[in-house]
This record gives sequence, structure tokens and C-alpha cells, in this order.
Amino acid sequence: MADMPDLSHLTQEERAIIEGVMMRQKQEEERENEIMRRKQDEVATLVDSIRQKSEQQKKAGVELEATCHICLKTKFADGIGHICHYCNIRCCAKCGGKVTLRNNKVIWVCIVCRKKQELLSKTGQWMNKSTSPDGMIRRQEGD
Repeated sequence: MADMPDLSHLTQEERAIIEGVMMRQKQEEERENEIMRRKQDEVATLVDSIRQKSEQQKKAGVELEATCHICLKTKFADGIGHICHYCNIRCCAKCGGKVTLRNNKVIWVCIVCRKKQELLSKTGQWMNKSTSPDGMIRRQEGD
């Protein structure tokens, strides 16, 4: 605990109480950081698995234009399927959903972009545009 305030003017009992509170705060911050690391790993794993499945399908000669680009299972008729507002990939209803913005505009967002945005909001990185992956914040501000 390097950032300990000066507690020399307090009684031993008061010092012990404050140190206990500060220790619990540090433990809580470490738990939060671990949860965020797990979520980041989850997003990275999801993106990698989608990329690998897509590459396998392409190597096998499967036409991906009329298929959900996330699950690679749902087949679309011509012009059907939803386009993600942020990454512009076509996905099915299982792999995406509607999101209502503050201005009551409804957009379609794939599960990958939704998870990335959830991470950005929980970590506070949405405030720092330079750390935003895929330019998602820039697109949202234009709405």
C-alpha cells in the first residue's frame, strides 16, 4: 500500500479500521480488473474462433455471402440478414440484435460489437477515443 495517507494522528483502533477499508478496496479493485481481463479474453477468443471458422469455410469452398458471418450456420435468401451498424458484417437474429440509441434510433449490432461496447463502457475506455477498437465510438457519435 504505497499510497497510504498519514494516519499518525489517529488512534491505533482508528488506524486499523481505515487500513482494513483500504485493503478491502484494493482487493475489490483487483477482482474488478480480473473480471475485465476475463471479458477481454472472451471477446478475443470469440473473434479468433469466428475468424478460424470463416477461414475453414473459405478453404472448403463454401459460399459465405448468403451465410451469417458469425455462426456460419444460418443461410439467407437474397438480401436477407441484418448488417451490423459498426462492423458491417451480415448476421442472423441469433448472432445480433436491435439496439436503441439515446435519440430513439434503432440500429442492428452483432454480438461481437455488443461485447466490445460492453467492455468499453465498463472499463471507461469509451471516454478515450484513441483506445477504442474498430472506431466504434466514432461511428456512434455521428448518429
